[in-house]
Amino acid sequence: MFQIIGLVLLFGLVFGSYIISGGNLNVIMHALPHEMMAIGGAGLAAFLISNSMTTIKATGGGLGKSFAGPKWKAGDYKDLLSLLFLLTKTM
Repeated sequence: MFQIIGLVLLFGLVFGSYIISGGNLNVIMHALPHEMMAIGGAGLAAFLISNSMTTIKATGGGLGKSFAGPKWKAGDYKDLLSLLFLLTKTM
């Protein structure tokens, strides 16, 4: 969830500051597909060239985990705090 909020905030601030400073957004929208293909392709190719297959697989797994959501739920944290309280009280 925080990844999505971060991306929305990033694009909002970058393009918002561009518009506020008097930039023409049509120019960016016209060049966006070509620029994203060039920049994204170069970044992906550099990543693939500079890393081993183990690292590439681990990165893919990490990206999957980051968008899958939290492993622990709110009830798990409440149970843990209750257990810690009981253990502290018993001591």
